[in-house]
Amino acid sequence: MASKQQSVGGTRNLQLTRAHKILALVPAQNACSDDSSTSDEEANAYIPPSPDTSDPPSIASSLEALNLLDTSTDSKNEQHDIPITLPLTPTFDEVFPSPNTSNYNVIPTLNSIQSLPSPSVELSSPQPSTSGQQLLLTRSKLEQLGRSIQLTEDEIKSFLAIQIMMGIVQMPAYTDYWARKTRYPLNADLMPLKKYQQIRRYIHFVDNTLQDSDRYFKIRPLMEKIRKNFLKIEEEGKYSIDEMMIPYKGRKAGKRKQYIKMKPKKWGFKNFVRAGVSGIIYDFILYGGDDTFRGLTFSEKEATIGLGGMVVLALCQTIKKKPAIVYADNFFMSPELTYILREEYGILSLGTIRTNRLRGCQELLPTDKQLKKKKRGSSAQVVCNKNKLAVVKWNDNKVVTLISTYIDSYPLETIKRYDKDEKKKVDVECPQVVKHYNKHMGGVDLADMLISLYRTPFKSHRWYLGIFSQLVDMCINNVWLLHRRDGKKTSLKDFRFELFDGLSKSNRIGTNQNVTDDIGENLKIHKPVSVRPTDSVRFDNTGHLPEAVLAK
Repeated sequence: MASKQQSVGGTRNLQLTRAHKILALVPAQNACSDDSSTSDEEANAYIPPSPDTSDPPSIASSLEALNLLDTSTDSKNEQHDIPITLPLTPTFDEVFPSPNTSNYNVIPTLNSIQSLPSPSVELSSPQPSTSGQQLLLTRSKLEQLGRSIQLTEDEIKSFLAIQIMMGIVQMPAYTDYWARKTRYPLNADLMPLKKYQQIRRYIHFVDNTLQDSDRYFKIRPLMEKIRKNFLKIEEEGKYSIDEMMIPYKGRKAGKRKQYIKMKPKKWGFKNFVRAGVSGIIYDFILYGGDDTFRGLTFSEKEATIGLGGMVVLALCQTIKKKPAIVYADNFFMSPELTYILREEYGILSLGTIRTNRLRGCQELLPTDKQLKKKKRGSSAQVVCNKNKLAVVKWNDNKVVTLISTYIDSYPLETIKRYDKDEKKKVDVECPQVVKHYNKHMGGVDLADMLISLYRTPFKSHRWYLGIFSQLVDMCINNVWLLHRRDGKKTSLKDFRFELFDGLSKSNRIGTNQNVTDDIGENLKIHKPVSVRPTDSVRFDNTGHLPEAVLAK
């Protein structure tokens, strides 16, 4: 390690020595040439040269004015406005009529220059370096004065259609869809590769010149728009609240990126979601540390129940249909949360709970060791009639504790569980609270699974594009689930194909021409069987009228 530091220090000293040597070769302003034999005192004094013969003076060099060894940005105290005088011969006096301009047209020997426009060069001294704030302003001006890429609404739809198709037909790189060997016509014929790359590069959702303390400032407008649309969906009445990871393993997200060990996608953005049993997402909140509950207000009592409880309250504030039931795991649940939901929000709750949050109730229940000594399926419960709470302990593969405000253990039911000793499924007693929890808690996991089937790919160093692709998949899955709620039996893959056709063909005039006119009558297919277009293309009132042609 020491040798490495010495080598680095030696390289630095060598660079400084080379810089000193280079700067030493640059003559000072108005210095005499090396051929003149003068003393040191005469060299310091400047003598104007004669018109006939003189040593060539040295003008202010950019290398001399540039201080390579000083890295400080405070250059305001430097004097740069030094007048430059050039004592020249009479011929060159005409070429340089003033100290800051030049005119080459007066040179009689250079006839070839006469046909060119006369240049006018201004000699100016180096300007002081700008500060970081000035560079930021310059960057904002460049963004405002930049050339528009001339996007249209149809091109944006085509871009989204390509992204959706990439989630169905996956390739190692997005350029493979346009490559000669692996060309995929549905994407390649819809948009050229350069246009797709241009949209992919410049897509953004907010004015980058504005300053905001919001951690998700880059994606917040689109996220809030989608969230408001989700809140308009007709609610089911029973919801599960859980975490959903938005995959991202880059290094540009900073503290936004989280790690959850038990999730399939362990690295990414933590998204708290309220979903129904069917998998429809109704509300969500992105975790942003202290800025998670932006725009939300809580009472003093609500602010003391911790992050998990406040997340549940924030997601329950948007529930319109009450009374409702909310299911959550042990990260969120506590006795205080269940009491506030029931008394102040009119919402019932059920979920697993950690033992250290039982507030003394664990003393009335058997310990985990005592419950494990009993047979599988054994349970115990404690009920508080004052606060209308029921705490149940059940021994399955391991001991689990649940809390509820609307149901307890009874009536007990029998379920099937696999027994390792007997190597077959056996009957096990199950409390009613466990049955309700297992039935309604998987809504968020179901939505996460549906997204992972045909995830829209969007690999980029810009962290907010990963959130954008997740929002697109959430919208597609919600629409598909509503489609199935209406009784239409369409698979998710086929629905994505229909969505691709709708985005790429809706409200557009087709370019396919009738090429069967020159085919013989006996070779024509009089009853063709073709794929029926989607409803968005059939009823868009574009390009469906017959064309008037002249008879031959």
